[in-house]
Amino acid sequence: MLITGCGLQSVKPGERDQLVRGTLSKKGEGYRFSVCGAKDTLSVEVASDLLKREYAAQSIGEGWPVYVEAQAAVGASPLVLKQPLVIGGSLAACEYTLPAIELRAVSDDGKVILDLRKRHVRVHYPGRLLQLGFERPEAERLARMRRWQQTMASGGGRKEHQLLLEVEAKPCRGKSGAWYALSMEAEINGNYSRGCARLGDLEHWPLRALYVTPETISTRRLSLALAREGRFRLTEDYLNNQPVIEYQGRWERSSSELLSLYPEGLELQPIHFGLDADGGLELEGFHPAYGRSLELQPAGDMLRISSGELDWWQ
Repeated sequence: MLITGCGLQSVKPGERDQLVRGTLSKKGEGYRFSVCGAKDTLSVEVASDLLKREYAAQSIGEGWPVYVEAQAAVGASPLVLKQPLVIGGSLAACEYTLPAIELRAVSDDGKVILDLRKRHVRVHYPGRLLQLGFERPEAERLARMRRWQQTMASGGGRKEHQLLLEVEAKPCRGKSGAWYALSMEAEINGNYSRGCARLGDLEHWPLRALYVTPETISTRRLSLALAREGRFRLTEDYLNNQPVIEYQGRWERSSSELLSLYPEGLELQPIHFGLDADGGLELEGFHPAYGRSLELQPAGDMLRISSGELDWWQ
């Protein structure tokens, strides 16, 4: 189930939840969505009244795009945008990916930026060229709020820095007018700030950690596992009682629409897949081992950083 400001929305059979980002536009009564970096636009259904209202408020005319990050239902046509996470802001937002950052929180005045990373909470003061790095504590779960508290010694133990960060699933309006699904409050060394927060690690949207061949394929089973660090493992089972074949190597996302595998050794040539908005993979061009047709379906969790502490919408 998805918890939204408009009530509960269920996932229909055959659908999968996916995080998507791109620009939303409207022509007549229909909506179109262009995934960041993609050349084509998709026909989409907008199932969120809030997203419709914010789009109407932020678009400056028919066909004018508005940047959107949202939870979407994929697996059926058209793509369904259900729960917005960010609406509005600069159209150049597609260029910013916030690598290795699970969540970013920014104060209303822009003078304090907090980045929640895998092992640390980093506090930046852009105007002062100052940065503090706190060891990331386990979050306190308080209904629709998450709280991180930490103390850091400095100056040989003579001084302490104090951090309190709270992020709540409550709408927030940014300085530029953009709408955010998450609000933040922070206190650093006794100084209070409030503002908006957003998910990070955008470069890995919409990749999944595991892909497999469709169940309709009865001659072979392929499984592709992707690691965030850029490594992959590809296994082939031809269902003939012979040992499973395994390849390893590195993967690279050449663009938002192209995923390339570079196996180690000479047994297998590089493989290039087109990447759909729902994370599905389809072979690009001809490959000596797989011909012109190979489809892999998402079967694992989203590849982005996910500590399990940021799960308000689940």
